[in-house]
Amino acid sequence: MASEHSVLKQLHPLVRPYVERVLRRGNVGVCMGNLRISDVKSGRPTLTQSKEPCGDRFKIYIPFAGDSLKWEVIFDSCQPSNPPDFIFLGENGNFDPDIEKLENLTQWDPENPESLVLVLEDLLREYRCYQRQLIEGYSRLQFEYSSLQGMEACDDVEVHMGNRLPGTLDSPVNFLIRLPIDLSPIPQYLVKDDPGEDLAVLLAKFHNSEGSRVTPQLFLSPKVEHALGDNTALRIPRFPTGGCLMDYVPQVQDFLQKQIDHIVEGYQRRREYVAAFISRFGGSVLEYDAESFTKLSLVLEWNEFFFVLHIELPSRFPQDMPVFTFQSCYHLSKTNGEPYISVQKSYPYSPRWTGEEMAQRAKLFILDFIPQFKKVSVSSNKL
Repeated sequence: MASEHSVLKQLHPLVRPYVERVLRRGNVGVCMGNLRISDVKSGRPTLTQSKEPCGDRFKIYIPFAGDSLKWEVIFDSCQPSNPPDFIFLGENGNFDPDIEKLENLTQWDPENPESLVLVLEDLLREYRCYQRQLIEGYSRLQFEYSSLQGMEACDDVEVHMGNRLPGTLDSPVNFLIRLPIDLSPIPQYLVKDDPGEDLAVLLAKFHNSEGSRVTPQLFLSPKVEHALGDNTALRIPRFPTGGCLMDYVPQVQDFLQKQIDHIVEGYQRRREYVAAFISRFGGSVLEYDAESFTKLSLVLEWNEFFFVLHIELPSRFPQDMPVFTFQSCYHLSKTNGEPYISVQKSYPYSPRWTGEEMAQRAKLFILDFIPQFKKVSVSSNKL
């Protein structure tokens, strides 16, 4: 935010509103990435410099298909009502859009602060067409792109190959694919602090035109990452040798859906487990996690011996069993002076049991373990 503010301060007052709207609009393209502006300069002759900021040209960096486009935007602060010029830098130098197709440039409205946003949208539309034309000389790449069109597992696609000599492929070609993802079944506690967009994007990098080596990478928006876990920890399927995107993209989509289903099922099973314990030990419940259902504490009594049972449900519940921690209400540990505890991670358990059966089996284990726990607890230092 601070860098954006410093950029805006350098711009001529009549140019600044256009750039403010560009930065405010922010996210563009398949990845909904942020635009960045730098290198603000003035085209005015030195003798006509004024005391007010006179920056009227700058570089804009636009995320596109896993790469970053660098274009230069040139206004004339001496005649700010004129439309801007554009220079397409780097490997975009051969991009030469038809001016007649840039309606918002040919009919530039200096009174509309959204005018530059609209022109950039026109240019990006034409740039996508330009990239599609570039891959027409490569049958495999053309097949990959065409096969993705209209697929249910593919919301939007960008392809980027830059400039190359005719008939050659000197550097990787990126396919950036937005995958449809629905987080509505996810428990609200996992997404309530991330109100952003549900976004999952697959980047497939073709290292040659034959597709003999393809490197996939998954990118998630903060909201999706918080719900499903860090994208580096999600092991998406490997791209098969000789495979194609038409078959691979649905595999990644199915993988994401299974992650969502797994999270929803785990939440429902934890809630069922906690509900079964509350039903069976209702009067003994000290506290429980009513949001994520990962913790439960009970105050229990056996032959006038009172103790607290803490139950922690792991993230992989019910595949992984809950941890039982027995805590004495009377005695301190000889080692650290804190209440004596005994942690139990092994007892009769099956992930196939219902929550009610788990609670019943746990009750039997607790009754069987109490005498041993009491004996060791009493041998500790008394308060």
